[in-house]
Amino acid sequence: MKKFVSAIAMCGALTLAGCNKVSENGDTVVIDFAGFLGTEQFEGGTAQNYPLKLGSGQFVPGFEEQLIGAKIGEQRDVKITFPTDYVPNLAGKDVVFKVTIKDIKKK
Repeated sequence: MKKFVSAIAMCGALTLAGCNKVSENGDTVVIDFAGFLGTEQFEGGTAQNYPLKLGSGQFVPGFEEQLIGAKIGEQRDVKITFPTDYVPNLAGKDVVFKVTIKDIKKK
């Protein structure tokens, strides 16, 4: 029962029909995310209820593409390498963003 209630909360509906949406390029996904360098969460790499239009280029290369095909309630590990001209403590580093898809607004 707890999982069912969680699914309803994530989908924002009394039915689970909204959970069948799959994100596509051009859609806006509402996400929670936290960035990790190794096992340590890094400063400035966290947000909740962030609206991200897939394909907009708002985030570093490789981030948005890894959210295409996601469903509401899904959790994904987005693995990227920061550009070498990024902030000094993260430049050129491999990081993982733990991302939860909270909603999908179709284009």
